[in-house]
Amino acid sequence: MEETLFFNRGNALASNFDTKELERTAQIEHLKRNKNGRLVIVNDPDSPEKEHILFDLSDQEEPSSSTTSFKVTKIIE
Repeated sequence: MEETLFFNRGNALASNFDTKELERTAQIEHLKRNKNGRLVIVNDPDSPEKEHILFDLSDQEEPSSSTTSFKVTKIIE
């Protein structure tokens, strides 16, 4: 199941072309937050080979001119 979410790129916690490295960053960030909340790793559906981006799921926004649609690749709970 592919889910599309909308985020403002300025709210990104991290980004990386190496998905394994970004997953490690997400795990560290999740531990720093005492496992509160959910983090999500997404990519641009128009160019999935490009960088992956880490967001806090609570930063999700409604579609607008200031947001970009992303496909979810992993949720960290």
